[in-house]
Amino acid sequence: MQLGLDVFWVLVVVTASGVSAQATVTSTQAVSLPTARPSDAFNVPADFPSVGFELAFLPGYNNNFSDNLVASLAQRMGVKPVLRIGGTSGDIIKYNPNQTEATHCVKEPCNSAAEFILGLSYFNALKQRFKTAKASIQAPFDPIHGTTPPNRTNVIAYVQNAYNALGADRVDAIALGNEVNWYEPDAASYVKDAQAAKDTINSVLSIGDSPIWEVLDTASEGIKGENPAPYTVKDAFDAGVNTDQKVEYVAEHYYQFDGKTPGIQKYLLNHTDLKVKMGKYKPSIDYTTNTAKARFILSETGGPLGVSDDRQTWFANTLWAVNFQMYAMSMGVSRVSLVQRPEAKRSLWIPSAGLLVPGPRVQAPYYALPFMADFLGKSVSGERGVVNIDLNSPVLSAYTMFEGPTLARIAVVNLREYDGTGNRSAVKVRLNNLGTVSGNKVQVGRLHADAGTAAGGWDMNQKNITWGGQQWSYEADQGKGHGVATKKNIQVTDGSAEVVLPDSEAMIMYLK
Repeated sequence: MQLGLDVFWVLVVVTASGVSAQATVTSTQAVSLPTARPSDAFNVPADFPSVGFELAFLPGYNNNFSDNLVASLAQRMGVKPVLRIGGTSGDIIKYNPNQTEATHCVKEPCNSAAEFILGLSYFNALKQRFKTAKASIQAPFDPIHGTTPPNRTNVIAYVQNAYNALGADRVDAIALGNEVNWYEPDAASYVKDAQAAKDTINSVLSIGDSPIWEVLDTASEGIKGENPAPYTVKDAFDAGVNTDQKVEYVAEHYYQFDGKTPGIQKYLLNHTDLKVKMGKYKPSIDYTTNTAKARFILSETGGPLGVSDDRQTWFANTLWAVNFQMYAMSMGVSRVSLVQRPEAKRSLWIPSAGLLVPGPRVQAPYYALPFMADFLGKSVSGERGVVNIDLNSPVLSAYTMFEGPTLARIAVVNLREYDGTGNRSAVKVRLNNLGTVSGNKVQVGRLHADAGTAAGGWDMNQKNITWGGQQWSYEADQGKGHGVATKKNIQVTDGSAEVVLPDSEAMIMYLK
């Protein structure tokens, strides 16, 4: 979108390292805020931000560093976050209680969706770590054996051991298969296997009467019409997936693009493309929430599916992740899990040394988690309600968060790419309809990187990223976070406030 070029300001941003970066205002954008909470504002659950672990690779995160990063997210939230532990590897695992290794790879590629045998020590990560979080676990469907039903022995081995290791109070859900539309030919077939898995689990666990099942976990590719079994959420419920009235979540997966096509601005930092693709999920969201009366979640997500350009995994992916999550919640999504495995370049963190991707290190996309937690708010009076403010721009987005009837926070994301070279532009955002605020001032926190999309964070390439003045690093703090939380006061005049937002930056304005 082309905006007026009548104003040229220079903004000096001081980062935690004391380095200054200049940005010249080359455009302006007025944002008209809702004066009252819209009746259709989605009530966002407090456990919206989530971390996903590919199931077979969970033992790689069984260390203090990973525990610290999960705990750092949890302490910013009003409830325990939920870890999604599942994926393709989880559908085809086997179990050998006499195996000394936590995992044994049976078939290459062992750093991806391979076949694994789990040993008893695998479950130590669930028992010993992540006490500040709950978890969703997965019943394996064993799809490599064709049309046979889920292997009862495998279902019992994984679900029973995982459930007992976590303890009932830390089990958020049990997922019935993963990306089932790749191997279940129709909804009736899936429901038949889901019921077999339910019966098996009920035979060994007393899971109570509360909703606990997570169903479908549909592949992202299926949304684009490439899946050979394109049955819908409605088809699964019509076929009887919820006859026991214990489905808590309907899950689907989301990747923004294949990661092989070049062009960060066009394929990753593009709000217009995001809206188009998320629009394809609306029938699933609407049916789940309005008819099935369950919660719709995106249980496996990422910007690039694969990675051909390392820059896709750096600060560009962080900006995509915060914008994607806020837009998803505005559409009625109850949770987003950012998925990872130890050797994936786009992971939130690399847990240890000796892997294909150097570690241990915090990676840029991790910063999306504390940003989202703070946008939600830890202490909330009244239900959270989120609203997307459509600016009709491919590079600028805005969202409001209500607490009960009161506007509490506003987020704005500038997706225009700045790669650390040349002059950095900025947009002057004028936020209108703020009303009367205490002291005629509001506070602003910034998600900032001097190097823009070239920043990977200190551990990756020693190019700092800060959220509200704070940073996370293995080298500096072993994932606990450091730095003083910083917000800048902004004057409010006649119900309006102006903020200069450099390219490749996001901010939250706090009204209370």
